[in-house]
Amino acid sequence: MNTYLMPLIMLTITITGCGGGGDEEKKPSVKNIITTDKTITTSDLISAPDFNFISSTNLEVVLPASPSTTVSYFISICTDFYKENDEVIINYDSCKLRTTLTSSEQTFTLSLSTVEVELIAQIWPIEEDAQPINVHWNIAEFGNSWQISI
Repeated sequence: MNTYLMPLIMLTITITGCGGGGDEEKKPSVKNIITTDKTITTSDLISAPDFNFISSTNLEVVLPASPSTTVSYFISICTDFYKENDEVIINYDSCKLRTTLTSSEQTFTLSLSTVEVELIAQIWPIEEDAQPINVHWNIAEFGNSWQISI
């Protein structure tokens, strides 16, 4: 028992000599000040008298009649596309119209936002080893009407 008592006493003296943590510094408390910006109301908005707040335009698209009675043609008109190594890459989720060409001309009205100023019409002949026909449109060149021909 004596062998355990001596180390226990030494340990108690060492722990007591180190202190009980009374020298800790108190940190000042931080108060969060929340400020709010002044709310802008609609009466604060100013616009030019000729600005009509319309952010879309209509595009009249005229599709040609199918050039063949034996081959079907599928057309997609899309807004999100780019060219990479002479190949057109199209995001088909951006398509405004998907349909087949029929034996007669077809007319559609597409609603475009003001940022949709360029479109691509990709026409696929539905046959083996077919290559798509890409036709481009932009509002600056063609305005609000697009007569597609193949």
